[in-house]
Amino acid sequence: MLAAFAHPVFDSQRNFRELLQAMARPAAPRAMPVVAPAPAPILPATMAALLTLCDADTTLWLQQPNDEVATHLRFHTGVRLTQSAMEADFALITEPATMPSLTLFAHGELRYPDRSATLIVQVDGFTDNDGMRFSGPGIRDVEQLMIEGLPATFWQQRTTMHAQLPLGVDLIFIAGDRMVALPRTTRVLED
Repeated sequence: MLAAFAHPVFDSQRNFRELLQAMARPAAPRAMPVVAPAPAPILPATMAALLTLCDADTTLWLQQPNDEVATHLRFHTGVRLTQSAMEADFALITEPATMPSLTLFAHGELRYPDRSATLIVQVDGFTDNDGMRFSGPGIRDVEQLMIEGLPATFWQQRTTMHAQLPLGVDLIFIAGDRMVALPRTTRVLED
C-alpha cells in the first residue's frame, strides 16, 4: 500500500487552506501545496484533495472504482464508498469525457442546500485568459479560463444547474499539481 502524507495533520491543514482559497477565488488556478502518492488512475494532487477532504463521516463515489484505490482511500481516510452518485458527499471523476450528467449527483434541498456533492474532476489542463468567462462571488470583474478535457455537454448542464441556486454541486478541477474551484455560485457568462 502506498503512503499518504508525511505529516498528516500539517499537510492536510496546508491543503485545506489552499482548497478554501480556491473556493473563495473561483476560476483561478492554484497549486496544491502537498501532494501524495496515488494508485492509478488518480493523480497525486487529486489524492491530496481526497486525503484532505474525506473522513469516516463522508461518502465518496468513484467513477472508476478498483480495489487498490478503494483500499488505499479506506485505509488512509476511513471514507465510506458508495455505488450511488446521488448519495455521495464527494465524487471523483477520472474520465471526464464519459462522466455522468451533473443531475445524477446530490444538489441539496431548499432547507439544506449544503447537503450536496462536491465533484473532484481530473482534467487535461488549464489555460489562463482563454476559454470560458466566469463571474460571481470572489471574482473581481470577470475571470477567464479554459478547462481542457470536459465533455461538450458539461457547460450547458452547469448553466442549467446554476438557475436552481442555492441548489447545485461544487466543482474542483485538478490537472497536474494545479486545481481550480467553481462553487455553485459562480456564473458562466455567455459570449
